[in-house]
Parts: sequence; C-alpha cells; structure tokens
Amino acid sequence: MAHAAGHVFHTRHDFTPELGWSAFQLLAGATDGLSRERFEALARATGAAVARRADAGKILAGLGDVGLAEAGGGCYRLTEAGRALARGAGRFEPGFRAAVHCLYAWTWCRGRPEGASPSWSYRQVCRCLLEAPGGLGVDDLVLQIVRAAERFGAERVSFSRSSVAGVTAWLAAQSPPLALVAGGRVRRAAGAGPSDLAVRLHLAALCGPGGVTRLDEGALSLLAEALLLAPEVLQEALGRFTEESSEFVLGGGRAREVRFRGSTDPFVTWLAVPTPDGE
Repeated sequence: MAHAAGHVFHTRHDFTPELGWSAFQLLAGATDGLSRERFEALARATGAAVARRADAGKILAGLGDVGLAEAGGGCYRLTEAGRALARGAGRFEPGFRAAVHCLYAWTWCRGRPEGASPSWSYRQVCRCLLEAPGGLGVDDLVLQIVRAAERFGAERVSFSRSSVAGVTAWLAAQSPPLALVAGGRVRRAAGAGPSDLAVRLHLAALCGPGGVTRLDEGALSLLAEALLLAPEVLQEALGRFTEESSEFVLGGGRAREVRFRGSTDPFVTWLAVPTPDGE
C-alpha cells in the first residue's frame, strides 16, 4: 500500500480516528488477512463503524499511509508494526490513536525520502502550529504548507482544507488533545501536559533505530513539534517522565542523550530498536 514514486502531500480526511480504529480491529482479528469483500462483509456483520463507509478502501489506505497495513495477494493485513501495535498500546483505542499520531509525525523524518508524503505534511502542520501560539486560520495554514513544499520542486502541491482536516482530526483525538479547531482557526490546545504514553512513543521514535540518540537542539525540536510543546515545557516533561521510567534513561553531561533500555510493549520496542548489549 505504498505510494507511487513522486510526491504525496494530502493527508486523508476520510481516515478518521473512529474509522481507523474500527478497520484496525477487524484486521487485528484476521491473522491471515482479509480480502476487500471479506473485510466489508465482516464489517457489516459485526456492526463495525467502518461499515458506514461505501468505500472502505480509503480507510485501509489510511492505515497503509502510516505503515500499519499492507495489501498483497488480494488481501489486506497488518504489517509488522501493525501486529506489534495490536499486541501492545493498540489493544485500546487511546493507544491506537496515540500510535497513529506518532507514526504520522515521525515516519517521514526518520526515513528522509526524496519525495513528500502525508507524514511530511502532517509534521509540517505541527511545526506551524507550534510556531503560532495564537493559532492559524485554516487557509493560512494551507498556504504555509504549500510554501514549505516548494523545497520538493513539485509541479503541483495537492494540499487543501480537507488535508488540514485530515491532520487536525488526529491532533484533536489525542488524550489530552494537542490541537483544537474553532471559528475557522486551528491552535495548540492549552492545559495539561502530554500523557506518559505519548512521551513513551515519541521518545522511542526519536531513539530508533539503534535505541539511543543525543538530545541536541535538533532532536529536542523534533520532539517539541511532535508533542506540540514549548521547549521549556518539553524539558520538564522529559525530566519527570524519565525519573520514573524503567524503559528510558537520560544521560547527563555535555553529551546529553536518551537511551532505550527495553519495554514489555512490542510497539514501543518496534519504534526503538534496543542496542545490542541492552544497556
């Protein structure tokens, strides 16, 4: 379910948290995969939310955009990442939503492909919102993403209001919400800091592969964008989390780093491959 060669900027507005969770559950229960017809029949028989869609293909493609599902041999099935999520944080809906946000936020910058992808656009929206405490109008946000996309030299940048809706649906669905949409403006949500689950997933994404990374300015900027946190709030959240975590440890000194030590959650482990010695 990978994109064809080239640039894809649009983030699917059809792939909502509710329908994504519904489709993910159906695939998680089918170890051998499901044909499109069988998927839709099973959705109708179980009363799954995704059965309300006349075309479930867009929801399945959304799972493919974040690397949780793939198609082959006439069937849709979970990828290695999807199977790890189903056994770990994705057993419950809030964990699934947190994982999808994490994958959208990190997939492009971890791989650094030549072409744009929905993950690139998603993170760019997060970056714009972090840099605009007062929020942005939806049209202004579209314009900023289109301008940022000039780096790719694409003949056409397909990113619109519906693309913004595809991003903000997942930001608003986090616990606590990361962004809110009201009166045609999008802004970062104020209030409580990130959940421990969110910090776990994003630290793991920052560490992997290899299980360790320096917490330099660039790394902290990436974390701040993904969590939509101001740098000073991020530092406090990291310190509080790692003090009590058995999965991550912060190294001190000038070469400050974060190291993954292992996890009982398969998805956290998939995100941050541990170092060979397990230290």
